[in-house]
Amino acid sequence: MRPLLLLALLGWLLLAEAKGDAKPEDNLLVLTVATKETEGFRRFKRSAQFFNYKIQALGLGEDWNVDKGTSAGGGQKVRLLKKALEKHADKEDLVILFTDSYDVLFASGPRELLKKFRQARSQVVFSAEELIYPDRRLETKYPVVSDGKRFLGSGGFIGYAPNLSKLVAEWEGQDSDSDQLFYTKIFLDPEKREQINITLDHRCRIFQNLDGALVSPWGQGHLPGACYELTASVLTSELSVMPSFPAVVLQLNYLGNYIPRFWTFETGCTVCDEGLRSLKGIG
Repeated sequence: MRPLLLLALLGWLLLAEAKGDAKPEDNLLVLTVATKETEGFRRFKRSAQFFNYKIQALGLGEDWNVDKGTSAGGGQKVRLLKKALEKHADKEDLVILFTDSYDVLFASGPRELLKKFRQARSQVVFSAEELIYPDRRLETKYPVVSDGKRFLGSGGFIGYAPNLSKLVAEWEGQDSDSDQLFYTKIFLDPEKREQINITLDHRCRIFQNLDGALVSPWGQGHLPGACYELTASVLTSELSVMPSFPAVVLQLNYLGNYIPRFWTFETGCTVCDEGLRSLKGIG
């Protein structure tokens, strides 16, 4: 019986070792929506790959369905997310980050992101904004905050898979409807907010929206871009939510040249040779 006992013990040790090797970030999945392979999407993927994020792009090849003449839209993102969450709804340990991609950069890795998420002590955390959009009449219904940004932003949120499934379960809107308005109404319903356990990232510890943050108290005394790298894990200009000032777009492009470490004094530009086309045979 000794060989059998030894094999059983060896099997138990191997199983324990395998469990010990599992990293917390293995239970993190990044979902995003990108209907086209744009330069912004390639920049997003580049920053994700730098930090070893697992990403899944939804909607590639689809048309972006927004009624002409409207600045809302985004319902297509909710539809795609709801479909993608069907196979993850029962995974209680899985954390899902849902974010835009064309105007987003990662500034830190999965471990730091998960640490900040768990410190929030909520099952779902939405990005926060200075301005309310798209329905300003809802401003008085928002909880008052003593510090930080007050209003929900739909460009980025993170939560456990079952809670996110509950979040989008009631979606029956059109692709051209506002995703931000849909999430806002859920957040402003006290019963649903408590049931799903939603909070906002008021102090931008996870999500830093550059729109309205170019003159940020966290940035005083730092070199351009340094405050964002130190205080947030995900940088966005929220271009899909509302028209941004040209300075915000330029700021994101500027930060994208350096974050995460795409240019250093030692190496220079590490990505400048990507996508080069040969001029041989031309002329």
